[in-house]
Amino acid sequence: MTATRHGAVTLREAGPADLGILLDIVHRAYRAEGGWTTEAHLVAGARADADEIREAITDQAHLLLVAERDSAVVGCCYTALHEDGRGAELGLFAVAPDVQGGGIGRALLEEQARRRAAQGLEILDLRVLDSRPELAAWYARCGFADVGRPVPFAGNAADLKVPGLGMRVMVRPLP
Repeated sequence: MTATRHGAVTLREAGPADLGILLDIVHRAYRAEGGWTTEAHLVAGARADADEIREAITDQAHLLLVAERDSAVVGCCYTALHEDGRGAELGLFAVAPDVQGGGIGRALLEEQARRRAAQGLEILDLRVLDSRPELAAWYARCGFADVGRPVPFAGNAADLKVPGLGMRVMVRPLP
């Protein structure tokens, strides 16, 4: 496992021992109150389960990175390779609410982009809930562009608190 320093944050590949803390961070970032990334007002249910995170740790098509600050895991995100081998989808992107806004998310995103570009990938893409313009704007500042292609909600539609809520695809070219 290669670790990279970004200021006060160390980024490394996730391992099996990270499973519990990653479940906690993802839940707090997406389904709890607090933090600017919460979707608690839009979506119920779990954002991720142990099997999804375990797969992201063990499957070679995934690259799951964790961010550590002061030896504590404080964030994560993965990329999953596209079948065509040209790009990867960014997902499971979460930073603990108590440390959001400190550059940890950007460090994770840029490290994913750096590593995937070094592997010869051409693009990163992601999906953002339609009703999260502030999140789409943040991704736009990070080089992503909305491609104008709406897609259905990626999770269980029964968990939507806003019926019919969809997602937008955003893409970032890699150098």
